[in-house]
Amino acid sequence: MSNYYHALTATAAQPSATIAQPGSHLELTLDDPALILMTDFRQQAPSVIDHDLSVGDARVRMKLADVALKLVVNRSGDCIGLIALKDVLGKRAMARAHQMGRPLEEVRVPDIMQPLASLPSVRLADLERASVGDVVATFQHQHAEHLVVTDGSANAVVGLISASQVSKRLQIPLDSEVRATSFSDIMAAVQGHFD
Repeated sequence: MSNYYHALTATAAQPSATIAQPGSHLELTLDDPALILMTDFRQQAPSVIDHDLSVGDARVRMKLADVALKLVVNRSGDCIGLIALKDVLGKRAMARAHQMGRPLEEVRVPDIMQPLASLPSVRLADLERASVGDVVATFQHQHAEHLVVTDGSANAVVGLISASQVSKRLQIPLDSEVRATSFSDIMAAVQGHFD
């Protein structure tokens, strides 16, 4: 064994302990770097689903994978949208079937997904200079559930930020119907002061 390596001090573990969850290791503030919020696809492969599946097949695959959101990919493997488990389980699929005049079995993933072009996206370079407060303001301004993070130089989706995860970590509601009119409104909400 080399002289450069040293054994770590090991002790007996406690009889029980809580299990750390992603993002639960630190308290989040509005001044923290925005990158903390991004699910980085360069480090963690995203959950994807093929665009040519029926809604029924998508429902089964998403339930088996135990994921609430998947990126929809075309035959080339390019991201073309997002689909949520709530969309394949709920009213959206049935409403779309009715609108199309088809049985539910004939509704396909592209019929109910959120197309990539309809989602707000932010550039990675901008996110690297932003704070958590900037992301909160962006969600409030966009009235969106997700922000897609792109790397313009590579024309690639490199990450995703979820409003529900931001809301959970900050312990504030990010209601897509309510628009904060100023940064002071956001600060008041975070500090628990509501009008």
